[in-house]
Amino acid sequence: MATLTGFTRLFNFATNTCIRRILPAPTCKQYYPAPKLWEIRVADYRTRYRLPWFPKPPSYQEEIPEHDEKKEEEASAVINEINKQISTKATGRLFAVVYLRGLQFKITESDIIAISGQWAPQPGDKLTLEKVMLVGGKDFTLIGRPILNRELVSVDATVIQKTLSHTITRFRFKKRKQYRRINFYRIHRTMLRINSITINGDIDKKKEIEGLDRIY
Repeated sequence: MATLTGFTRLFNFATNTCIRRILPAPTCKQYYPAPKLWEIRVADYRTRYRLPWFPKPPSYQEEIPEHDEKKEEEASAVINEINKQISTKATGRLFAVVYLRGLQFKITESDIIAISGQWAPQPGDKLTLEKVMLVGGKDFTLIGRPILNRELVSVDATVIQKTLSHTITRFRFKKRKQYRRINFYRIHRTMLRINSITINGDIDKKKEIEGLDRIY
């Protein structure tokens, strides 16, 4: 009896599910191929779960104006104020974030940064760091997408020393295996001094010829 009851329930569930997927909903509710001895609730598939505090998306397409006069006026006022500070040299002490040999360095004038690994420049060489991701002053910050125009910001640096780091100890140990290894090594380091960070001209004027921008 238990086997017959279980088989009837399984057959009823399978037929209801198949017909629910093929036929419309009203037909599924009225048609049952097997005698329904008890009520079987078939769980529907939940298409998407939304947290209760999330707003529901609108049923219409929202039109976003391409040009907002108010925002354009505010942006032009900010740009004019930044250009005024640059022309009068009232920006304060500038800082920048540069991308160099796979790392990002936050620098300012007269800083010294240590670059690990083999690097070609020799002591006394003067460099211009072109991959400037961000530059800022007292009241403003210019963020690149991903880097700023190489003609807008100039970061000059000088290699002052090439040396080795302190002795680094590497110790490996496996318990109960009589395995112990100890190694000492030093890595190459290049010391770089930041000479100056300057913003050349107005920020809203394109310096380079269109089509000749360098791709990094």
